[in-house]
Amino acid sequence: MRTGAKSSGAIRYLLAAMAIGSSSIGLTAYAQTMDMAALASRVVETNPEIEAQRGAVRVLEARVKAARSGYFPSVEANGLYQHRRLNIHGGPGDDNFNAAQGSVEARLRVYDGLRTMNSVQVARQELEAGQANLDGTISDVLLQLLQTSADVRRDRQIRHYAQLQNDAIAQQLSGTSRRLQFGEATRTDESQAKARLATSRTGILSADEDLQVSTSAFEAVSGQPASEVPELPSLAPLPPTLEDAVDTALQHNQALISAKNSAEAAEQGIDFAKGALAPQVDAIAGYEYLAGGVTNLITGRLPDDRSATYAGVSLRVPIFQRGSEYAEIGRSKALYGQRMAQVAFAQRRVVDDVTSAWARWKAAAATIDAAREAVLANEQAADGVAKEAIGGSRTTLDVLDAQNELLNARVSLERAMRNEFVARATVLAAIGQMGMPAIGPRGQSGN
Repeated sequence: MRTGAKSSGAIRYLLAAMAIGSSSIGLTAYAQTMDMAALASRVVETNPEIEAQRGAVRVLEARVKAARSGYFPSVEANGLYQHRRLNIHGGPGDDNFNAAQGSVEARLRVYDGLRTMNSVQVARQELEAGQANLDGTISDVLLQLLQTSADVRRDRQIRHYAQLQNDAIAQQLSGTSRRLQFGEATRTDESQAKARLATSRTGILSADEDLQVSTSAFEAVSGQPASEVPELPSLAPLPPTLEDAVDTALQHNQALISAKNSAEAAEQGIDFAKGALAPQVDAIAGYEYLAGGVTNLITGRLPDDRSATYAGVSLRVPIFQRGSEYAEIGRSKALYGQRMAQVAFAQRRVVDDVTSAWARWKAAAATIDAAREAVLANEQAADGVAKEAIGGSRTTLDVLDAQNELLNARVSLERAMRNEFVARATVLAAIGQMGMPAIGPRGQSGN
């Protein structure tokens, strides 16, 4: 009977270990209500951070339209109507009359030192920079979505493993307590099992905390409950070498593109400021009508109504305007120098980001292989210890240690798979390729 009780406890442990080995099957069917591509599309449409940047782009589009308006003529109409009482001192007497005046004038800027052309170029470059910022914001949000999704799935899997280990230790403690009654175990065995059970509960609480943090982060970026986290997708392939990745980033990284466009806008701004020193030539044409008017002081008779049309050229030549134009030119040159320094800084930052992300990806990919080997070895070890414990050649502590090492190996594998996926996505973001086309079909990431 004692042998049967001992065998029963070991068998229960073996079944628990098998349950841990099959736990990933239960999570595979988790929450497949929406694939990542559909979720990402919805996030791009509804995320407030992206919408705010879209608003900034619309502002810049309006500035382009405002700059282009300098190519068009302006038309202005003026009107005046007055009732006058005229007092003539020492004359024939007072008089009342109505006076009215109306005019329409069209003015076309013929030459303005190319300020209109340069202002349009400045606005266009700033719009390109704003569009690059929008693309960068979309890239950042999609990266956050993928990262938080991977975090939730990792932490949920770890929580599942921790619970299974806790259940298996509880069964082991129950079996040890029964064997203690028959003298097949010691108080030390029971105390060790109790200590491991308490430690396991602590691990569950820690896993709950991590899961809550990752869940909150996912909901913040996705705007939906974490119960609907899709399968991680396949991602666009990375460049074959680090050098290729750096070259791609220098051409397509959104932050660098924005910095370059801002610098070009500042360079055009210098020419715009210089245009204030140039003469301005306007072509004008108009029509004017006058009814009533001032009484002739000699005859006392109101003048006849009259009208006139006119056309001509207006010339304005700045000579001295207190030096404000030269100050603006100096400011524009200083701004251009600052923007060029920002381009150089952005280039260094991009190279550093790509290099760091590439190194993390390579390390994570190598870690996965080692972690998988560790899981396989620990599965075999746990199975062997469980069988040997049946024959009495292994102690309760051996069983508990094997179980703990298996859990640690599985957790390490989950973290390595998450790190590899996130690092790969980070490389795509760093080289400017993290957009909707980068997110492929669901369930191909290997996590």
